Amino acid sequence: MHRIATLAALACALFLAGTQSLLAQIPEPTPPPDPHVYSDAAMNFKAPADAYLVGRGTPPLAQLGENLQTVAEWVIRPGKEDQRMIVLSMEAFSGPPDQWEAQFESQTHSAGDGVLIRGKTPMSLVNGMPANFVEITSGSGFQAHKQYAVVWADGQRGISLSLITRIGDVTAAQAKEALHDVTAVRYPVDRP
Repeated sequence: MHRIATLAALACALFLAGTQSLLAQIPEPTPPPDPHVYSDAAMNFKAPADAYLVGRGTPPLAQLGENLQTVAEWVIRPGKEDQRMIVLSMEAFSGPPDQWEAQFESQTHSAGDGVLIRGKTPMSLVNGMPANFVEITSGSGFQAHKQYAVVWADGQRGISLSLITRIGDVTAAQAKEALHDVTAVRYPVDRP
């Protein structure tokens, strides 16, 4: 009887040792990505802490067309009268980076009536990448809204990072603060 108990204890110890060894080989689960961060091969953006992710994707260059498409979107103060949206949009653009703002402006004008673009200001992203800060007013009456956009080109894409809100809810300085945490570099040539 003592021998059976010893064998059972030994079998249990071997089983537990094998289980611990097996468990040690299973990798820790990858934590979910930070909902405030958009990151790809040529840029990183961190939305403000009070922003809620609506959707995010990282389309390959081949899927980008000649019109801006939304790749990430956050909402600030959801459901409130002064709700704000942060929208990251991209399109294929391999022209000179200093010509991207003019193309962005042309597309914005053709997108609707009553579009007023003003306040085009050269700026730099956090890491020194050249960009422009653009103020856009569109719509009328209760549908009027203000869009503050940081626009730049990375050699393969034209990019717009915008804060969209009702007129009067946000100043240009507040918009710059909400959009400031962005870095970018030229898109790596060896990436699809």
